Amino acid sequence: MFNMKCRCICIIAVFLFFMVGTLKVKAQSVSLDSLLDKVLATDEILPKLIDSAIRYSPQLRLYQNKVEYSNATLKTSKNLIFNGLQLLSSYSYGTNISALNAGDLTTQQTSFYNVGVGLRLPVSDILNRKNIISATQSQLNMATAEKDNTIFLIRQDVIRLYQQFKLSHRLIAAASQNKQISEINYNIAEKQFLQGQITVEQLAKVSEVYTKSIVEFETSTNSFQTVYMQLEAYAGVNLSNLITKGK
Repeated sequence: MFNMKCRCICIIAVFLFFMVGTLKVKAQSVSLDSLLDKVLATDEILPKLIDSAIRYSPQLRLYQNKVEYSNATLKTSKNLIFNGLQLLSSYSYGTNISALNAGDLTTQQTSFYNVGVGLRLPVSDILNRKNIISATQSQLNMATAEKDNTIFLIRQDVIRLYQQFKLSHRLIAAASQNKQISEINYNIAEKQFLQGQITVEQLAKVSEVYTKSIVEFETSTNSFQTVYMQLEAYAGVNLSNLITKGK
C-alpha cells in the first residue's frame, strides 16, 4: 500500500513538472507574440534593422575600402612633386682680392661652400600633375558615390524585407484563425454525417474547405519563416532578441 502511494506521488510530481514546463513555454510564446504585435505596430525596430544591416554589409565594407584607397592615391598624387626635390651642395677654392687704403691690393685664399634645394622634374610630369590629381579626385568621388548608393540600396532592401515580414505575420494570423474555424466546422460535419444528418457530398465539401485552410496555413507559415530568416541574415541580428529588447 505504501509503494502504491509513493508511485502515485511520483506520477503526480512528474505530471506537474511537465505541466509547469508547458505553461512556461506557452507563456513565453504568448509574450513574444504580443511583443511582436507591439513592435510591428510601431515600427520601432525598423531603424535598428537598417543600422545593423549597414554595419553588417560586406558590400559596404568593400566600397569603404575603395574610398580609403582612392583617398590615399589622391594624397600620393599630390605629393609626387616632392620626388623631384634634391639637396644641392658644392665646394670651391680660390683667391679673393680686396682693395686696401691708397689703392693697395691684398689677396687671400678662401674656400666657398654652396648649399641649396633644387627641383628636377620632367616637363611632362609638371604639365600632367594637375590632370593626375584631377583623375584621382574623380576616382575618390566615384568610390564615395558607390558607397552612398550602397547605403541607399541597403535601406531599400531592409524596408522591403520588413514590409514582407509584417505582411506575412498578418497573413499567418488570418490563416490560423481560418484553419481553426474550418476544423470546428469539419468536426461538426463529421458528427452530423455519422448521425445521418448530412450526405457524403456535403461532408466532402466541408472537408475540402478544411484541407484548403490547412494548406493556406502551412504556406503562410513557410512564408513567414522564410522572410524571418532572410531579415535576420541580411541585417545580421537575432530578431527574437531585438523584439524582446524593444519592449
